[in-house]
Amino acid sequence: MVLVGHSYGGQIISNAANGHDNVKSLVYVAAFAADSGESASDLAGMFPGGTLGDRLATPVKLTDGGADLYIDQTKFRDQFAHDIPAETSALMAAGQRPITEAALAEESGEPAWKSLPS
Repeated sequence: MVLVGHSYGGQIISNAANGHDNVKSLVYVAAFAADSGESASDLAGMFPGGTLGDRLATPVKLTDGGADLYIDQTKFRDQFAHDIPAETSALMAAGQRPITEAALAEESGEPAWKSLPS
């Protein structure tokens, strides 16, 4: 089995692969490859030039005190889909699924990329 992750999905595949002998390799497509104790949020702000924070819409507050995050629809294409037709990226922006703020802040466990081909 090969696990593939894009964006914060890189952290997900790295943690999901741990303890599964049937996972043979990982593929990171423009994805976060967090080390142990790092979060996607940490990595997004770690290096100069990162723009994700500036491209987020106003957070949507949840009843549990958390928040859902979206990329501002007017900034979506430049942030996430600049290489596809504008009409397609507009549809993607309108249909994007949120990520909870907590998911971006969750720290990675031992990363599988240290022991699997990536």
